[in-house]
Amino acid sequence: MKIVVTGATGLLGRATAEHLASVGHEVISVDRKSGQVPAGTKLVVGDLTSLEFCDSVIAGTDCVVHLGAIPNPIEPRQYTVFQNNTLSTFAVFTAAAQAKCRTVLYASSVSAYGTAYSDKWTSPIYAPMDEAHPLVYEESYALSKEVNELSAVMWSRRCDTSFVGMRFPWTNTPEKTLELAKRFRADETLPPDPRFPVGIVAKILWTYLDLRDAVKAIEIVLTSKTHGAEVYNFCAPDTMSNESTEKLMREFHPTTQLQGDFSGYQAPISSQKFVDMFGFEPAHLINRESI
Repeated sequence: MKIVVTGATGLLGRATAEHLASVGHEVISVDRKSGQVPAGTKLVVGDLTSLEFCDSVIAGTDCVVHLGAIPNPIEPRQYTVFQNNTLSTFAVFTAAAQAKCRTVLYASSVSAYGTAYSDKWTSPIYAPMDEAHPLVYEESYALSKEVNELSAVMWSRRCDTSFVGMRFPWTNTPEKTLELAKRFRADETLPPDPRFPVGIVAKILWTYLDLRDAVKAIEIVLTSKTHGAEVYNFCAPDTMSNESTEKLMREFHPTTQLQGDFSGYQAPISSQKFVDMFGFEPAHLINRESI
């Protein structure tokens, strides 16, 4: 297949382009800035908020993997993140519909639930959180994710293209995930790092995903028959903590109603909908002996 990957100079975008090219697909890498892309893929630089640009790079392709976005809401007035992330996504969806693409897979986020970047401490209503859990947020990044999910629903009613939103958690290499895991309960003793706001590990509910599982899931979706617009959580089935999930939730999220067994390291976010649909679940789990 001929596949456009946006955000292709970023971590997940580059890994996705490399994986799809390695299994035989023709990959067009797209980003708003130049950068390193995998050998054998073509890089096109341009502004995804421009419909004309999106039309030009998506015409004649089979699928789009839309990963290009500002990745967090760290911007005081909340305007730039919302403007960029919603307008670029709407332009990509519009161009994909025009091009009669078979599938658009786009990056949503478990941050859409509102716990990760809230100024005040925010806890799930219940756990494990599934796709039916309300989105209760107070910042532009999470808002942009819900708007994009609703845009996908609208476009699915106007065309035959299918739209699949992946609510990913922290997604990175094993080394970077371990680096983040080790910050839990150590914020006050480690040097400040703008990538890791104080308390972020508990706010993201200790969830994570290995890059290798993320790109494999993306490949599986693109090569499957999908219809309409659907959203899926996709996280590792365990947490990045050596403390039991029940203990963690009782301490940090005491108002959350726990539904099921959390006596081990079970993730407080459910990916069961994706597993049931596509028959794939993450296989690369954190090395607990190294935490």
